[in-house]
Amino acid sequence: MLGIMDQLRYNGLDHSPATQTRRSSRMRVKLQLVICSDEGHEETVTDVMTLNKNSQRIEHLGLTLAEAKQLLSILQQHLLQQQIDMFLDTCSTCSDCGALLKVKAHASRSFRTLFGTCKLDSPRLEHCDCTRRKTSSFRPLSALLTESVTMERRSRRVLWSPRSIRW
Repeated sequence: MLGIMDQLRYNGLDHSPATQTRRSSRMRVKLQLVICSDEGHEETVTDVMTLNKNSQRIEHLGLTLAEAKQLLSILQQHLLQQQIDMFLDTCSTCSDCGALLKVKAHASRSFRTLFGTCKLDSPRLEHCDCTRRKTSSFRPLSALLTESVTMERRSRRVLWSPRSIRW
């Protein structure tokens, strides 16, 4: 039977006496969202949350339900906003002449997901003068977000509604 120091050495966690320090029973965990380009280059690094975790009692181990919900909500907000920004970048130039479109107004739009409601930037862009259009401006996000709730959230709501449960 291996002793604790032998097990640590066996698992590759051996520390020389010069680098051994007394470890605290608390640890700081910093969670980041890193979005990479198709080539693998890091484009954005966002600090999502920092947890201070204790390890002395069973109830301190792992994530609590509240921490997990908060983490998923924050991740969803950041990921969704990044996706919306990428979509809006593709809509910010005239499809006919390539000119940059002017922003006429700024607004926000709510989008309900399984992990909470996200507020998203929804600019109103002016059409380019190169081609005659029916309207002078448009909201590109309206073409993407045809509804204010994700399909997953709607299907879960229907699945768990009182009318769908049969006794």
